[in-house]
Amino acid sequence: MTENSIEAQKNDMDSKKCYQAISIEKDYVGVPVLKGVSLTIHPGEIVGLVGHNGAGKSTLLRVLSGAHRQSGGSLRLDGAEVSFSDPSEAIEQGISTVYQELSLMPNLTVAQNMWLGREERNHGRLLDKKNMITKAKKVIGDFGLDVDVEKQVGSYSVATRQLLEIAIACSKNTRYLLLDEPTTSLEGDQVTSLMDYLKQLATTKNIGILIVNHKLDELYQVADRIVALMNGQVVIDAPTATVDRNAVVTAIAGVDYAKASEGAENATSEKKHSDGKTTLRVKHINGGILQDISFTAKSGQILGIYGLGGAGKSETLRAIAGIAPAKGGEIEVDGKPFAPKVPKDAMKRGIAFLTEERKKDGIVPLMSSYQNAGLPELKRYSKSGFLNKSKMRQDTGTILKQLGLKGAPENPVESLSGGNQQKVLLARALAQRPHILLLDEPSKGVDIGAKEEIHVILRSLAQQNDMTIVMVSSEEEEILDISDEVLVLGEGKVLAGPFPVGQVSQSQLRKLAWS
Repeated sequence: MTENSIEAQKNDMDSKKCYQAISIEKDYVGVPVLKGVSLTIHPGEIVGLVGHNGAGKSTLLRVLSGAHRQSGGSLRLDGAEVSFSDPSEAIEQGISTVYQELSLMPNLTVAQNMWLGREERNHGRLLDKKNMITKAKKVIGDFGLDVDVEKQVGSYSVATRQLLEIAIACSKNTRYLLLDEPTTSLEGDQVTSLMDYLKQLATTKNIGILIVNHKLDELYQVADRIVALMNGQVVIDAPTATVDRNAVVTAIAGVDYAKASEGAENATSEKKHSDGKTTLRVKHINGGILQDISFTAKSGQILGIYGLGGAGKSETLRAIAGIAPAKGGEIEVDGKPFAPKVPKDAMKRGIAFLTEERKKDGIVPLMSSYQNAGLPELKRYSKSGFLNKSKMRQDTGTILKQLGLKGAPENPVESLSGGNQQKVLLARALAQRPHILLLDEPSKGVDIGAKEEIHVILRSLAQQNDMTIVMVSSEEEEILDISDEVLVLGEGKVLAGPFPVGQVSQSQLRKLAWS
């Protein structure tokens, strides 16, 4: 056998070492989501998967992970056809998945989460806790996390829990790692550290990685290949260096991107700063990590709250919404004292809250979009113990249509893309007819087009409906793009502001947060 034929045979063998989706089809309730999608992940390769909301990214990920069965097509692992009845079977084959929505058990320790379902036992068949803790410390140490593996996962921030999800997934003899928007809850150096770690996993451990991400800067930084989906079909599959960014943006944003961008530009060009009426006044509130938080918010304006992980952004909104009431200080709504003990108190005063974690305390997966949007207002549609479903569907349907929901609102909301689920949560908030809207990361995990659509909606609510909007975001660009005024928090304290957005740049905002 010649040297060339030996090399050709070796290359042919290597080409079979991959994880492949071949002509995958998937439909929900007769609605096609994936239409003949093919994708290959090689060992040591990082593939970036992009597409507009509803393009089929998450559905493809669930098929690859064994969470969903495809309607057509096949999966091949190292050349052999495979079929998974659930994710545990995929994990046994070395295919691990980390979804955008956090899945670790908050009431269990880090070590317990790491070994859940695969606990080690000693010769006496008792749990070998000491050995599992030791191994957990090594995994966490290798990942560079400053985490106590014997503490409950719920005691850590969302950003830390996201990193823990990935670290634990990599501890399962993973050959192929599937990641759904892994940087959504991360900031600055955390994103850089994660990207560096993913490169290390690919190069030193020969792990094939698929990353679903709508942030192009991150994908171009780390991906070897870009695959773009549009309407359930692959429209781009090429080495990153050869892929034009404009083509990728078109694939991510979909056909409405130009219209949404134009609307956002027109809306944000009319920002107001100081002529609104003060509707919300927060004075020296404390509680949990919050220390002496004070600010005012005005009607017809958007107050953006920016800060790093652990800054107290979400905690501030939750205190106002009565979810985690403040322990000290004062809150005024429309000039009158307001001391919420439960969320219902806030709703009675015209305050609606949208959560950051839509899976944990947002959507009800098996309910329709109509039902999810109408949940807080069931009393409005009830008479003599009977629910007027038709009226609720009519009212919430109008709001969902105004928000540009893509998908069938009568189907379970879990069948919608992440961006459209976010619109359902926004519809729920608006169904309460609030005049003060508290939004915790309202565009988290949505694509460029959906984000611009949400921005247009928020600007319209503020300017045309004279609504007061207080919005938390960990993205400097978003805060400066949508807000009229900005408040910077850090370690539960006010570091700067509120001040008009025109007074600060992205780099200055980041510097304030790190000060």
